[in-house]
Order: sequence, then structure tokens, then C-alpha cells
Amino acid sequence: MQTLENPHRNSNPQAWRSALLPSIGALVLLSMLAPQASFASQPQQKKSKVTQTATTENDKVLHVLNRLGFGPRPDDVERVKRIGISAWIQKQLHPEEIDDSAVEQKLKGYPELSLSDSEIAAKYKEFINADQAAAKLRRQVRKQAAEKTPAKADATTAGTAQADPKAMRQAVMDDPDLMRQVRENRQELGRLAESIGLLHEEFNADKLIRAVDSQRQLQEVLVDFWSNHFNIDIRKAPCGVLKVLDDRNVIRPHVWGKFRDLLEASAKSPAMLVYLDNFQSVADEIPALTKFRKRRQAQLGSTPTPSVPPKRKVGLNENYAREIMELHTLGVNGGYTQQDVREVARCFTGWGIGSADGTRARINRYSEAGVFQFHPMVHDSGEKVVLGHHIPAGGGMRDGEIVLDLLASDRATWRHISTQLCQRLVCDEPPVSLVNKCIQTWQSTDGNLREIVRTIVTSPEFYSSDALCKKIKSPFEYAVSSVRALDGTLDPDALVSRKQLLREANSMVRPPQGGGYIDMNTNTFLGQIGTMGQPIFQYQAPTGFPEDSRKWVSSGALISRLNFSLALTQGRISDVKLEDPAEDAGATMDVNAMINRVSNRILHGQVSASTRATLLREAQADPKTSPATIAALLLGSPEFQRR
Repeated sequence: MQTLENPHRNSNPQAWRSALLPSIGALVLLSMLAPQASFASQPQQKKSKVTQTATTENDKVLHVLNRLGFGPRPDDVERVKRIGISAWIQKQLHPEEIDDSAVEQKLKGYPELSLSDSEIAAKYKEFINADQAAAKLRRQVRKQAAEKTPAKADATTAGTAQADPKAMRQAVMDDPDLMRQVRENRQELGRLAESIGLLHEEFNADKLIRAVDSQRQLQEVLVDFWSNHFNIDIRKAPCGVLKVLDDRNVIRPHVWGKFRDLLEASAKSPAMLVYLDNFQSVADEIPALTKFRKRRQAQLGSTPTPSVPPKRKVGLNENYAREIMELHTLGVNGGYTQQDVREVARCFTGWGIGSADGTRARINRYSEAGVFQFHPMVHDSGEKVVLGHHIPAGGGMRDGEIVLDLLASDRATWRHISTQLCQRLVCDEPPVSLVNKCIQTWQSTDGNLREIVRTIVTSPEFYSSDALCKKIKSPFEYAVSSVRALDGTLDPDALVSRKQLLREANSMVRPPQGGGYIDMNTNTFLGQIGTMGQPIFQYQAPTGFPEDSRKWVSSGALISRLNFSLALTQGRISDVKLEDPAEDAGATMDVNAMINRVSNRILHGQVSASTRATLLREAQADPKTSPATIAALLLGSPEFQRR
């Protein structure tokens, strides 16, 4: 196959881009708004009564590939037809039976991802220690600079970042010992940053490569779903490192198992403990600490102990307790009260992170990438009542495990999770009939996630008129499906940039301020996804990115997706390799034949009359129209924007 080229690319790319904007813009606007209007016009009874429609085998295959994967490659439709839809789904439900060695071979080139949990934690600790040393040196330099510039050494500037940069440089040059320390620290930071920065880059690359190239498509869809369900924002230090371990130990091993096991793995995930602050939640009254204070007071005699105001309020933190009920299990209308939130928070006191030496991990931006550890000294050992269930005093860590049992076995949880799974795999407003089937499966299999997914994807509702081509692709889905549609792949080496490793490593300790994002380089595949509105692993709220696809409809989405389709087909995304969607299309190929050739490879016969008319108008307006031009228009079409 020839490499995808655009004849306008070297002549006047800006003019070609400007000429395409109206055509693509009209198509994308239709694709983004039409589904929203159709949902608004549907009567409410559609939630419980699903109209079945007879579809062709081709339609069903495309629907399966778009919902249980990230869209078809050019040859996937015929391949699924040969083995049969049911057989393909059965294989996807058992990914361990699918050979994915090609992807695994690609990922072997990422050495940092192959490190053990303890090795990653040790390297991160080395880096934050060096970063702390660098901060200490900066303070020393500012102090010496301020001492040498008394006119600026007042209450507002002395010892602060406002010190004169020239004076700071001069202070270093005047002190050979300080200069040596600064130089050695900079070298050490650079050495340690290479590993942490590479880990970050390789982790993102791993997700992208698996989505684009893996044969285990349904598994990757579910990993994406559950990672979003148990959302963790990597911009909260040290979640950038801990999320790697969360993906490895929590999400991927549990997507096919029991929900109760996944829930506990998440509750004990250091990334979740930091993200939702439970690692700093302790009992309001800690008997052991009170006894220690009294004993210390007795040793000091009648002299009062100096009072030192704490830097933060020590006590109960309700963040995780609230989110585990509202988002992870019961749902916002799950029947719990504020008192239940407080009682659950009490049950999870002491669920924290342990350092390598077995002590509690530090609580600041230099928090270590430790492991789960229960700290009985700070646990609230009193009796509790959660959702009407009495939990006796003195239970220790078992208090939290009882809460997990209660939440995982609650019917509200079954309904909430089933609805969200149906929302991802079927439609934005799942039919009640299908949700009820999932609840029955949940009850009969004790929350076996594989069987719940099987119930969804083998149901009549899965192929209903309310499901077919009704969901708007998220930016991640849109980007990945675009590369797959053009039979492209990702370059493992280009995905990892070694030029900015120190910046990447620093972002693990000092995330962008003011809500900024990491990895927004628009020349890269990852950066393009972020620019379109879905920066990977960077959603601040614990809700995660919306599963209701109508939330992706906006004018900003229109512009960014338009730019992406142009950049992709023009070969301007550095880490993507594409094949020519027209294959052997020559310069003399008839316009209609070229349109048929490219649209069949990308849309597999689902091109509408309006889209075809737009393609013809573009071709007639520009006799040099190429397969790349047609491909760009098709990626912006309503048919491709939906799944």
C-alpha cells in the first residue's frame, strides 16, 4: 500500500485547508446536532419500550465493531462476517483466547512499564527527594541574593521568588560550593527525571497502542470504561505515578471478574486513596494519641505544652465515602443520607498508604508512591450504622470491608452500574427492560461482570433502533476509530518524546496550575485527543468524562474535530502512520469510483445521499481532489461521527 499523501500539502496547504472548512464543517455540525435533536423528539415511553428494526448483516457487524471496539479497520467487516457475529462476540468475551502478541511485542520496547511496583515507587521517591533538595537550594540562593541586594530585601521580596534573577545567578557564581551543589543537583534531577518522565510517556502510549492495535477490542473498551468510572486525575501528585499501578493492579485484572473484587481493589488503590484524600482521613478522636499527650504532659509536669497550630485540620475526611456511594456504587439517588456518608467515612479511617519502611506515607505534594496499608492507630474503632446495618465496635479494617459488602450487594448499585454499562455499550438513555435483565444477571451470578456484559451484547435491545448509530463518539473514540478506519497504526518510538522528560517528570510533582493540562502538543496523537476535549487521565472531577455522548456536542468540538481530520489526513500528526485509503487509486481514477473506493473502506457502504453529494461538490470544485481529501471529508461526516 502507498503512504497516504495529499497533493496540496506541498503547494498551498493553508488554501486547501480553508477550502475544505465549509464542507467538513457542515457535515460535522450535522453529525453533532442531529442525534441530539432525535433524542429530544423521542417520547419518554421509549425508555421502557424498544422498537425493534430489521437490519442487514452489514449493519449489525458495523454496530458490533463500533460498540464493542474502537471501530473497524477496512478488512474487519468481512472478517467478522466470515466467522459470524456470535462467534466474534464470544471470542471478545474471552480475550485470553485471542492472540495479541503483535501488540505485546510493540510494548516490549517500553522498559519503564516493565518495572515492578516497588521499583517504580523507589525511583519516584529518589526523584522527589532530589526535587526537594533542588527547592532547598533555590531558597538558599534567593536568601543569599537578597542579602547582597538590601534595597530589595524587604518584607515583600526577601527570600521569595521575586528576588532579582541576575542577583540569584551572581550569588551562585560567587559561591563555588553552592555552584557545585546546584550543578550536581541539576545532573541528578535530569538522571532521575528520565525514568519518571519515560514512565509517564510509556503509560499513555500503552493505552493508545492497545486501543488502536489490540485484537482484544472489547477488553480495551471495558478498561477505558472502568478506568473512567473509577476516575483518577493524574494532575494530583503523586497520582501521575500511582495511576500506572492502578491500571496495572486494579482495572485490567478485574474487568472480567466480580464487581465486589474490583470495588475493593479500587478502595485499596494508593491512587484512589490519594485522589479522594482517604489516606489522610483519621478518627476525630484518636485514643492512642490522647494517651500519648497525657503521658507527655505528666512528664513535663505542670508546664503547659507549647501550642503549635496544625498546618491542616486533622480528622475525618468524607470525600471518598461520598464518592464511593454517589459515583462508584449506589448512584446519586441510591437512598443514602449524609449521616451514612459520615459513618462510611468513619469505617474507612486508617485505610491509607504505607512507605517502604512501614510507616504512614507523607501527606503533601511529595507523597510517596507507596502501597495500601491499614493504620489501626488512626482508625475510628467505635460502632457505626451504615444504610441501617449495625457495625459493631472494634472491627478494625473489617469495618471498611463490611461497607464494601453492603454496597456491592445493594440493588441500587446493580441498577446504577448496569445503567452506566448500557449507556456505554447501547444508548444514552438505556431501556429499562435491558437494565432489568442486567440486574437479574447480577443477582444470579453474584455480580460477574463478564456475564453482565454478555447479557447486554447478546440482547435484542443491543440491536434496537434506539441503539444503532445514535451515540456521538467521544474524542478518544473518534481519534482511535479514525486511525483504524484509515488502516493506520501508531509509531511506538514516536509516541515517547525524550526531549521533554524533565518537564514530564516535574508535572508528576507540580501539575499545571489553574486547571492546565499535560501533554497538549497538537503535533501528537495524544495531544490532539486532549485538544478535542478529552485529555487522557486528566478529568478533575471524580465523575470522570461523561458517558452520555450528547455531552460532547459543542461548537468547540466541531472546530477541534475538524482540525483533527485535516491534520490526520495531511500526515501532520507525528506519531501516526497511515495507509492510503484508496489503495491503488491512480491519478486517472474516475471521481465516482474514487469516492466509492474510499467511502467503502471508511464507512463500509453506510454513506448517505447528502454526504455523497458533498463529496461530489468538492471533487467538482477541485479537479485535483485526492483520496486524502475524500478521507478528510468522510471522517467529518455524520455517519462516521456516530457509532
